[in-house]
Amino acid sequence: MERDLALPEVISLALNRNLSLKRSSIQIRLRENTVVAEEANFDPSLTASAGGALRYSGDGREPVWDTGEFSESANAGLNASMTIYRGGEREASLKEASLNLQASRQDFDRSRQFILFQSVARYLEADLRLKEIDIQTEELASRRENLERIQVDYESEIRIFADVQRQLALVADSERRVAEARRSYESGLYLLKDLLLLPPSTPITLNLDNAVWLEPENIGEPNVSQSLARVFNRSDVLAQKLRLNAAKQGIRIAESGRKVSVSASASLRTSYSGGSPFGNFGEQFFKNQPDASGGISVSIPIFDRRRTETNIVRARLQRDQEELDLAGLEQAAETDFRLALLNFNSTKLQLKASQEQLSSAEIALEAEQARFEAGAATLLDVNSLRATRLDAAVSVEESRFDLFVNRLDISFQDGTIESFLLNQLNASIPELE
Repeated sequence: MERDLALPEVISLALNRNLSLKRSSIQIRLRENTVVAEEANFDPSLTASAGGALRYSGDGREPVWDTGEFSESANAGLNASMTIYRGGEREASLKEASLNLQASRQDFDRSRQFILFQSVARYLEADLRLKEIDIQTEELASRRENLERIQVDYESEIRIFADVQRQLALVADSERRVAEARRSYESGLYLLKDLLLLPPSTPITLNLDNAVWLEPENIGEPNVSQSLARVFNRSDVLAQKLRLNAAKQGIRIAESGRKVSVSASASLRTSYSGGSPFGNFGEQFFKNQPDASGGISVSIPIFDRRRTETNIVRARLQRDQEELDLAGLEQAAETDFRLALLNFNSTKLQLKASQEQLSSAEIALEAEQARFEAGAATLLDVNSLRATRLDAAVSVEESRFDLFVNRLDISFQDGTIESFLLNQLNASIPELE
């Protein structure tokens, strides 16, 4: 069944169904599980054990089946242990796990923003290719109409054979352009369906009716100073800062190998033996045999074959790596923002120039067509202006697409893409609110 997709629905489908986001959410759950495991290291452990045995044995002088007797035994115990101090390892491990969990959540937010940007861009690109099909189809119909007129003039010996062949070449060029536009459109739909996790065979149509938010005059200018301040606080940068702090905790964990550890233990044991002269089961098991013990042990590392030193070196190198990654990410973040801003400002100029070119080309083509029909202009002049008008029409649509996508890219780079889309679309999208 065909699906009619408006942009708000595309956004909802992308954020709810995309596989990469689901993988990121699983990563968060794994990190949460790690935090729970680290918290459990502060709790005491308690182990219970119980067992029993029934024995049939002889006296060793006669066959066992003649002198054998049954005897029974039972035992039970409780063992408890608790780590009191382990050189700060437990505290650092818990802090490290918590920081990695927060980093995973920030990574999820950034992945969500990326999927949001991709879904909108692919949707609008498919719509652009659809408009290009209309432009190229209209031009193809016009060239075929001119071909018919030229063929009639040629048969009437008004036009030469070269004019017919030239127009045939233009018709073939338009057919090629239409086929390429259709291929690009269908390819864009497949990419969009892949992002939304829709079956590739599902037919979809794009619903951009009354998309006033896409008009150039409705696309707001970015606040550059505010955006630059936000760039260094967007989700992926914050995630990397958290990973850097987690790496510092890794150094504390490694250094704990040099420190004293203290642990406490306690146990309660009892037993019963059928051959014991110390009373029946109840007397032995609950009165005579119970044994309780407790103690504290202290471990002092002396020589561990340089394991602690190598662990510390490895942890510090990991910290250095995270610092370099943060510096690189901050550099790339500002560069990407400035490139997006440059593209946006450049596209505004390109759109204005394309609109002026299209307007001038249409006026010039109308005048040249009149001159051609009056015999004052050549077919080559008319076709040249037609090609200019066609290129300008396509350029206008491409610039309109680029203008919105580049503005969207600015909001993606400064981490405000959700609020930008909500304000731009002026629609209720629960996933963004």
